[in-house]
Amino acid sequence: MTKLPEKDLLSGSKTPRTTTGEMKSALGRLRDFLSELFGDDSSDKETARQTLGIDLSTLANRMEMETALSDKVDKSELALLQSDIAKRGTPVGTIEYFARATPPAGYLKADGSQVRRETWPDLFAAIGTTFGEGDGETTFNLPDLMNRFAQGSLTPGQKVEAGLPNATGGFTGFAARKEGSSELGMSGMFHSGHSSNIIADPAAGTGWFVNCSIETDLSRSNAIYGASNTVQPPALTLLPCIKAFDAANNPGLIDISGLAQETAGKIDKTIDGIVVKYVTETFNDGTNWYRKWSDGWLEQGGVNNTGTSGNVTITFLKPYQSIPRVMAFGLEASPTTSWWMSGARTPTTLYVAGSVSGYLLGFDWYACGY
Repeated sequence: MTKLPEKDLLSGSKTPRTTTGEMKSALGRLRDFLSELFGDDSSDKETARQTLGIDLSTLANRMEMETALSDKVDKSELALLQSDIAKRGTPVGTIEYFARATPPAGYLKADGSQVRRETWPDLFAAIGTTFGEGDGETTFNLPDLMNRFAQGSLTPGQKVEAGLPNATGGFTGFAARKEGSSELGMSGMFHSGHSSNIIADPAAGTGWFVNCSIETDLSRSNAIYGASNTVQPPALTLLPCIKAFDAANNPGLIDISGLAQETAGKIDKTIDGIVVKYVTETFNDGTNWYRKWSDGWLEQGGVNNTGTSGNVTITFLKPYQSIPRVMAFGLEASPTTSWWMSGARTPTTLYVAGSVSGYLLGFDWYACGY
């Protein structure tokens, strides 16, 4: 390709001064350079634009947009537009799962915690008290997806407890002697390989069958059976989080000082490789109490002063995912020597039994587990 003439030759700064012959040669080289770049037809502007990378349609759109923006009288509309564009990401209130132990920026753990309405105004505007009213005035609850699956519903915020479908059935017989007839029948979970679903068909003049009725009902051994129509599927645990805010560019978006105070005691911390656990929820009415920890561990207890000569069932303030460890102590009875205590437990109740004589005045109880 033709080389351009030297700059000082054309600018007049050359020493000695440029001669007429040198100028004629330089102009000829300049013409050859432009011809090689744009072609010999100087009227072919489209080729020149393509060579320079100029797109007229893009340029026209840009000029039109800049003109429209510069002509706007109300600059607040432009600010609102910019704010709206900035928020066109994941909407506040969206539930997402992460393969990490701590929530990313802009998210909170979906663990049912109470948070302040003033601290998270955008999130409160999005979900309100759907997942809990908090203290009824200044706080509200986040959704609690810890140890739970999300299930589609037209009514968000409803908790569905764990359960298994029940299984019932039985087979019956009666004392009888009848020629060529079935003496035992079955139903429910029991069945026979015989096409008519019979167990026995004695011949004439033989055998008697004793009256009997044997049935099964799994819910009599554990209340979890028959509580739902589903079975726990295989699962992979992830951290459920809820989108709380987009960015803290605008001081009015969230209460920054309130945020700092509220999260100071809730941030996951690790010391010497050990995750520090902290309390996320508490309750105490002077008689009964509970304390929920960040890893899901739940403690609760109370005092029972019902006064009875029979057995006592305590319903836990917060249900467990599995059967907890329990303790009943501080027995007060009359007479004391005629009472003993033992406890049967489920994820929702503690059953305390005593002797049939005497009178139970009261006792303390404690439970813990996940």
